Amino acid sequence: MSFLKYLFGKKRDPELDLEKAVGEYLLKLPRCSNEVVIVSPKYGETHYTCEIMVEAMDLLPWAEHHAEATWSSNQDEQAAKKALPLWLRGADSNNSTKSYVPHFMYEVLRPYVLNFVNDGTTRIYCLECDSFVADVNMEKLNEKRTGGWSWWTDVWKCPQGHQLYYEEHELHLNVRR
Repeated sequence: MSFLKYLFGKKRDPELDLEKAVGEYLLKLPRCSNEVVIVSPKYGETHYTCEIMVEAMDLLPWAEHHAEATWSSNQDEQAAKKALPLWLRGADSNNSTKSYVPHFMYEVLRPYVLNFVNDGTTRIYCLECDSFVADVNMEKLNEKRTGGWSWWTDVWKCPQGHQLYYEEHELHLNVRR
């Protein structure tokens, strides 16, 4: 076998039948309840030590737009992105239990959590206090800038002082002159 055949003759992943993948994904899920947990330590989350919830109908418009406006190169994540609005549409508004999302739906939602919190559509539950938090103290600490580098730490706390969120950030901007 020649080197070129070896290099270019590899089998590609089969084309994704998105409609079929979404259908199979939805069949594995329990029916969505009125409230969806978008962040939880149960998801393996290390930055958040609280649970953040959104009502299914408040999340639906964002999920519909996001499913149409974005694409993921990860096939499982793309199926989850397309399944999310369908799952939310079928939510049982009479069911007051919390719905936990599967891994790939969490991966779709995770980058937008701060947007949902800033929109005021979320409820934040402090696991230490065992209660919902009305006023979250959001602080930006240790902010430094040097050249094109910036560093800072985001910390959220409940009124009792329990840490809800902690993340250290580092950003480097290359500016051409």
